[in-house]
Amino acid sequence: MVGDLQRIKVYPARGFQVYQEIPTPVWEACQQLIALGFDKQLIND
Repeated sequence: MVGDLQRIKVYPARGFQVYQEIPTPVWEACQQLIALGFDKQLIND
């Protein structure tokens, strides 16, 4: 789920999909999950 959310944020700049707004509380929750170690499916920037 964390990787999917990251892709929703990153892919529009790479031309892979259209921009979608991510609500601030959702993105903050994602960052908390990453800090807790849920980072195996993240792409490297």
